[in-house]
Amino acid sequence: MTMPVSDMDEIYIVTDIESDGPSPLRNSMLSFASVAMTRGGQFLGEFQAVLEPRKDRVPDPKTMEWWKTEPEAYKAATENAQSPEKVMKDYAAWVKGFEGRKVFAAAPLIFDGLFIDHYLDLYTRSRVFAGPTHSQVIFSGGAADIYTMSGILAGVPHQEWTTRRVPDSWIGFQPHSHFAIDDARGFAHLLKRFFIVSGLPQHLRQLEISEFGDSKDLCDELVGLIVAGKKTATCGALAHYEADGEPLPQVGQRYIVPNWDGVPQCIIETTSVEVKRFDEVDEDFARAEGEGDLSYQYWHDGHKDYFTRNGGFAPEMKLVCERFKLIEVLADQTTTKE
Repeated sequence: MTMPVSDMDEIYIVTDIESDGPSPLRNSMLSFASVAMTRGGQFLGEFQAVLEPRKDRVPDPKTMEWWKTEPEAYKAATENAQSPEKVMKDYAAWVKGFEGRKVFAAAPLIFDGLFIDHYLDLYTRSRVFAGPTHSQVIFSGGAADIYTMSGILAGVPHQEWTTRRVPDSWIGFQPHSHFAIDDARGFAHLLKRFFIVSGLPQHLRQLEISEFGDSKDLCDELVGLIVAGKKTATCGALAHYEADGEPLPQVGQRYIVPNWDGVPQCIIETTSVEVKRFDEVDEDFARAEGEGDLSYQYWHDGHKDYFTRNGGFAPEMKLVCERFKLIEVLADQTTTKE
C-alpha cells in the first residue's frame, strides 16, 4: 500500500547543470540550479550559481561547438562566475537548511547527478550518492531520475524516456532552454505531476491537473466543496495565463484535482469558459463558486484579497471565469482499480 503523501517527510532537490563537456573527470560544470519541493508539490526555494571553470579540466570541442548555437544560454552559464569551492559550500549549506530527508533529482540523473556528486565530494566532502558510512551525508538514500518517471507517465519505450514526449503542461509550460534555473523549474513541475498522478489508473494519468487556493487551508476547503458538489465554478487572472504561456481551459476538458498534499481527490470537466472583468462578475457566478455564505459580497471580498496577494488587484482586471461539473470522486486513489 502506498503511504499517503502527507506522511512522507521528504524534500526533493530538483537540479539542472550546464557544462563544457560530458564528463566531470575531464570537463567543468559551468552553472547549475536547484529547486526544492515537497513530495506534495509545494515549492520551497531555489539555488542557482555560475562557476569558474576548473583549471585542471579542458572544454570538450564538440560541446563548445554546440554552445555556439545557444549564445544566450552560454552567456547565462558563464557570466559572473564564482569559485567552485565557495559555490559548493554555499550549496551544501542551502540543502542542509531544509528539514527532513533530502532527495536529489535530475533529468538525466546519470549526467547532472554525476557532476554535482563529483563537485560536492571535491569541495565539501559530501556526496549525492553517498553510502551509509559517509561522514557528510546531505542527501538521503537513492536519487530520482526524472526521465525514468516521465517515461513511465507517458507510457513510451525506454529509448524515448526524455521530456520530449510529454506535453508542455507537464513541465509547467517551460521549454527546455539550457538556462539552468528555467530547466530545473520545468523538471520540478514534471516531478510534481508524477507524485500526483502515479497512483492513478493509466487512463487518468494523461489528464491535466487543476489546483485550487494558495494555502493548505484554502486549498483543502475549496477542494472539499468541489467533492461535495457545492463548488461548480472558479476564476483566475487572465494575466497569469498569459505570463505562463498557459492556454485557457477548453469546454469538455477534464482535470485531476489534488488536495494541498498532492493527493488526487476528484475529476472535473469544464462546461463553460468566459473572459470578463472582475467588476462584471454577477451574483449567479459568485454563487456557483460555492464559498462562504454564497453572497456576491463574500465572493468579491475573498477574491479581491486573493488577487491582491497573488500579483495585484484592479476592478477592471480580466478574469478567466470557468464553470465545471464533478465527474468522479477519488476517495483513495492509492488503491484505485483499473
